[in-house]
Amino acid sequence: MAGILALWHNLAPGAEQLFPRWYNRQHLFERVGVPGFQFGQRYQALGADRQYFCFYQVAEPAVLASPAYLARLDNPTEWTRDVMAHFRDMLRTVCVVTHSQGALLGSHAVVWRTDAAPRAEAGTLAALGARDDVAQVQLWQAAATQTPPNNEAALRQGDGLIGGALMVQCVGEDAARAVAGLDVSAVVGSAQPQSYALLAARYPATAPMM
Repeated sequence: MAGILALWHNLAPGAEQLFPRWYNRQHLFERVGVPGFQFGQRYQALGADRQYFCFYQVAEPAVLASPAYLARLDNPTEWTRDVMAHFRDMLRTVCVVTHSQGALLGSHAVVWRTDAAPRAEAGTLAALGARDDVAQVQLWQAAATQTPPNNEAALRQGDGLIGGALMVQCVGEDAARAVAGLDVSAVVGSAQPQSYALLAARYPATAPMM
């Protein structure tokens, strides 16, 4: 079963100029180069409680505790050390993909984070997936095993966990606004929508599309 590494964070004031170049020139390529990583996508908030949202799809959640991945985490580059010291309010969770519908990459994403696992309510998920302005729908549930403590995590001010998320990729900003206004409480309870615009993506030629 496919895995997801889901991350949300803010940056300390003044660090906004450091982050994009590091991410686009080094970090995204470094991460997707780890065996088992399939792709990565980074977003910036339109209407959300954290500035940045990023997720990586992996072949299975165990990839995120593999020796190759832990070697990267325990030996962060100097550039990574410099930038990650500015991360704030980090949420980082290894998840299992429990539902996936659609095979397009949307320009925007609406995400509902939940404290418990989201419910796979068939009617709501089918209605979302049937919309012409929706590219992809996924449900993520926190995996039983998370990434072990490591040197890279120690650079940040502590990482929070989520129980799961509903992630809907949308075709355009208007679509994202429309989807954010839908009632998906049967899946996510009282969780509030977080809207983001895609900034960058890395898809190796061999990556399978969900």
